[in-house]
Amino acid sequence: SIRYLSVAERDNSMKVMKIGNLFCGGEKSGLFVGHTEAISTGSLAGHNAVRYLKGMKALQLPIGIAIGDLISFANKSLESEDGLMTRYTFSGAEYFKRMKEKGLYSVDKDEIALRIKRFGLENIYDDKLL
Repeated sequence: SIRYLSVAERDNSMKVMKIGNLFCGGEKSGLFVGHTEAISTGSLAGHNAVRYLKGMKALQLPIGIAIGDLISFANKSLESEDGLMTRYTFSGAEYFKRMKEKGLYSVDKDEIALRIKRFGLENIYDDKLL
C-alpha cells in the first residue's frame, strides 16, 4: 500500500492528461483511500491501457454504479478549493454519504448484479483483449 502520492490529472478513463499512453489508479489518480478503491481504479486503468494499445476506445464507467460515480465525483471535486484536501472512500466520510443518497450503496449481490447488467458491464474484464 502506497500513500500520500501527488495526484495526476486524469480523465474518467484513468488516462493521465497530456501523456498519451499513461494510465493511473489508486491514490495517484485522486486521493482514493482504501484497497477496494485502489483495486477498482487500477483495474480500470490497466484495462484501458490495453484498449489504448489495441486502438480501442477507452472504457469510462457510468455514474450509475458506485465506482463510476466515485471516479467522476473525485475528478470533479479536484477542481474545487477543498478538492485536494478531501479523501474519497467507499467506507465512510463524504463519499459514503453521497453513495447512500444516490442509492448506489448496497450489499445485495443480486441488486448490484442487476445494476451492472443494466449498464452492459457484465464480465467486462473477462474479455481477452490481447
